[in-house]
Amino acid sequence: MRAGGAAGDRDGGGAALLERLMREVRPEFRGDVFVPPRGNPVFFYGECRLPPCTTAISRPRTGLCESHHQWWLVDARPPLAGWVAGAEERVWDRRRDVARCSVAGCNRSPRRWRLCVRHEGQWERAGKPPRDQWAASAAYIPLAAGERDCRYPHCPRWSDGPNNPFCGLHWRRWCWAGRPELEDWLAGLAQRYNPTVDLRGLDRAVRLEVQFGLQCRSDERAKITNAATLTKAVHHIRAAGVASLLNWDDEQWRAFTGRDRPGGQAERSFILDTCFNLRGLLITDPWADQYPRDVWDLKVLGLNREVRYLRFDRIPQRWLRELVKRWCRWRLSRGLAPSTVNHDALACRQLAEHFARVSPDNGDPAALTREVLESWFAALRTTYADPTTRRHRIHSVAGLLRDAHNHGWEPALPRGAFVFDDDTPRSGPSKPRWIPEYVMRQIEAPDSLARFPTEQGRLLVKILISCGLRLGDARRLPLDCLVRDDQNSPYLAWINYKIQERGAFFPVSEELAGEIAEQQRQVRERFPAGRWLFTAHQANLDGGKPMDGHTMRAQLKQWLVDISLVDEAGAPVRVTPHQFRHTLATRLINADVPQHVVQELLDHMSPEMTSRYARLHQATLRRQWVSTLKVNADGDPATIAPGHPLADAQWMRISMVRAKVSLPNGYCGAPVQTECEHTNPCLDCRFFVTTRDFLGQHRRQREETQRMAADAERAGLARLVERNQRTAAKLDRLIAVLDQASDEQVVVGGRAEDLDAAG
Repeated sequence: MRAGGAAGDRDGGGAALLERLMREVRPEFRGDVFVPPRGNPVFFYGECRLPPCTTAISRPRTGLCESHHQWWLVDARPPLAGWVAGAEERVWDRRRDVARCSVAGCNRSPRRWRLCVRHEGQWERAGKPPRDQWAASAAYIPLAAGERDCRYPHCPRWSDGPNNPFCGLHWRRWCWAGRPELEDWLAGLAQRYNPTVDLRGLDRAVRLEVQFGLQCRSDERAKITNAATLTKAVHHIRAAGVASLLNWDDEQWRAFTGRDRPGGQAERSFILDTCFNLRGLLITDPWADQYPRDVWDLKVLGLNREVRYLRFDRIPQRWLRELVKRWCRWRLSRGLAPSTVNHDALACRQLAEHFARVSPDNGDPAALTREVLESWFAALRTTYADPTTRRHRIHSVAGLLRDAHNHGWEPALPRGAFVFDDDTPRSGPSKPRWIPEYVMRQIEAPDSLARFPTEQGRLLVKILISCGLRLGDARRLPLDCLVRDDQNSPYLAWINYKIQERGAFFPVSEELAGEIAEQQRQVRERFPAGRWLFTAHQANLDGGKPMDGHTMRAQLKQWLVDISLVDEAGAPVRVTPHQFRHTLATRLINADVPQHVVQELLDHMSPEMTSRYARLHQATLRRQWVSTLKVNADGDPATIAPGHPLADAQWMRISMVRAKVSLPNGYCGAPVQTECEHTNPCLDCRFFVTTRDFLGQHRRQREETQRMAADAERAGLARLVERNQRTAAKLDRLIAVLDQASDEQVVVGGRAEDLDAAG
């Protein structure tokens, strides 16, 4: 069965579809000639950039209407900016050169003999003397009621009289138009050169279907569709001669519109989208419509995020096909990604094809024995050399059989039809999934990052490197993803879509936070109602679609080629987005960040996932850290309010950065991504933390600082004296606090406070 719709669609839905269309199509789309409404970004690109032309743009690349685009072509395509300035003068010159009456002072349009209707009558009453001589000597006498301008848009002439709204030329045009209602005719003049779509020549029912397609395209606000594209689509429909667009399925429309010919994709897309929306009018229950089919259209179900169709038509056994369909529906209802379900269905199809080969005469459920499964395992070994691929296929079938037994979906299925844990192939030596530091230095080099194809792609790569997000989570970062705690430290608020879409936080540097803020500003400026930090480039008129994963992977692949990424042996290196996640985790573990902290930072579901990167440390850093008080260089307690929404994330930041480097007199609390700019042993750094364990070092440093201050004073170096005295004063303050602190306390900023009491 085809993917486009049920067999019943062949009759176009009949009276039921026509009745629904009569209710659904709004009046503004009912005209026989569709004029794209101004202000609609789907059909209207804007007005011609050549003032005072208000015609709709038909050539988006030049920003010109069709008429002035032809002017530009005739002038041999000069630079547009300068040409527009010169062409504007030509427009006004042409309007000033519109013929007018030969009598000096008269601004009316000539009727005959280069005279307006008023002076033509005077000339005839004068006996028709030589016209040029008479016109040169005639005196213009203004009307007592005053002259009126012609109401035709941009006409520089006067009307032919106080009761005539037009000059002679435009009076005749109005008459030729059949003397329509004056105000309606004038309103239509503003759009007389705008692109239009002529729907005449289509059958009434088909015309209503096309009008519904125009309405849906306008409401979706996803794809820019110009009038030329719509005209070509209407031409195809008219040439097909169908009584309804649903008389043909999608494959027939693709073949008729020339799938293999260059171009034509836009008009073909409009026809197929219209057919899809027409079928949607006839569907009241999407699952009731799709489940009986052997090919599911996930767009009908609203699940086409990564996969459009789920195919079961290649499973030869009818009972097994229905079993797989039931299993896939159950898994989709549990929230599994359609791509995962599609991979499972593919594995089941491969089992079914093998089953048909080994049991051609008996394809009943009872024939699917353990022996058949074992023969399939052996067949996979000859088909796929990679054990990982075989393992994934076997795991998918194992899930099908396990769930079928547990839920009793197929009672005739043998109990021995089961996959055990040791049926999966053994994994060979795993390759390191992190990126070697030699390669990472090339990737993180500013010159390399500057060559990334797009600005938002460059920022996304930096987030992948610094925060270790999955690509799917990073490209779907919400627009308001930057938050700060009570100490004004920035965090990236992200959503873990893999684990029931739960929220998580990751500490970031001020530099990266600034780049994220700039990206937010640009998105809000372009899409005031935007939702995502990284937006799709195409089919995204209102900013409602996040950046596409395929687009990002393609940009990353091209970028790695452009920067000539190589390993230490000079061989080209291929890097995937997910490897940045493994690399960050490896870096954190190597920096002595506890494994459970890494687990929280990367939002792993279990310690086993994190243990892939390194062994689990015996001592728990958090227990050591919270048992003491933390004090910074200014004497302020570095406590975390337990009720603060960022309390856990802030603790992870402190725990992660404490392991960055151990100083002679304390610890560095700067983020791992931050480069320290202080040459002083961190006394001037707001991340500085110390304890009583370093009291002796502080006293020795104070004595050395005082000696250096005295030497500088004797040498007359006032600046060095001032700097050393300032350092000595800070050390005096720290030492005084540490003398009063207990062994259970930690000093942050020169003040001690019990953490348990504060928490």
